[in-house]
Amino acid sequence: MTDFEHINEGQERRSEKDTDLYFNSQFAAKPFYIEPGHFFCGENKGEMVIATLGTGIAVTIHDQELGIGGMAYVLVPDFVIDMFPDFDRLEESLVQKICKPINDCIRDLKRLGAGKGRIRIRLIGGSGMPGDTMDRGTKNYIFVKSYFAKKGLSAMSEDYAGSYIRRVHFFPSTGRAVRRILRRESDFASIHAHELNFYNNFET
Repeated sequence: MTDFEHINEGQERRSEKDTDLYFNSQFAAKPFYIEPGHFFCGENKGEMVIATLGTGIAVTIHDQELGIGGMAYVLVPDFVIDMFPDFDRLEESLVQKICKPINDCIRDLKRLGAGKGRIRIRLIGGSGMPGDTMDRGTKNYIFVKSYFAKKGLSAMSEDYAGSYIRRVHFFPSTGRAVRRILRRESDFASIHAHELNFYNNFET
């Protein structure tokens, strides 16, 4: 179940140097890029949060009544993936560290006045990467969804799995989400490097 707008691959400009120009002209918005383990909250029109997703999961949270929202980017390290399906055996401190971007995003939205009964949550990502015998994408998705279930929250829409990369554009003030599918070899190489860097720098 999804509620995304889609951009066809041919619409994306190819030059990296005019990425900002492209986003500004296409969406009339200032882009804020987030990496694995980070988040961004906003309430101003003209703000757009962008994440490029491989096996990781982007969580968008929006309070329609107040016009505020945020996006968190979660990536589960391999030593935790190896414990699947026994995620419930993990130490709570480790779970909280992995889910810190979600918790920080919710914390900041609460400070802005967001209500638990009003927020709308989306889960996006969890792709199957070429040669990934560990099926990280599916396990990232299960980990995040289970975490929300424990908090008494559920996703209103989901877009996960598939053998491609997603670039998500989220507009905090309106809750609008636009998804673009990336399939170029350079895109796979780039997201692999980002995820590998996160894994290598994750400290227990």
